Amino acid sequence: MLKSPVLPRDLPLFSDDLDLLSDVLDDVCKARGLGRNTSAAEAIAALLIQLYRQGVKDHIKLAALAKAYL
Repeated sequence: MLKSPVLPRDLPLFSDDLDLLSDVLDDVCKARGLGRNTSAAEAIAALLIQLYRQGVKDHIKLAALAKAYL
């Protein structure tokens, strides 16, 4: 039997997770004056998912980190 660890990046995102991430993305895009369909918004969304999967689950912290890095 194979014993491989389950990593956070392998876990599914549920609707509550996606709702939070969508709200944070809206806030960051609004603060930056970006539309949701831009490549910059896609990069922010990818960063938010990465941060969330690393354990950052707080709306304010996610938004602050996304604003600081992009």
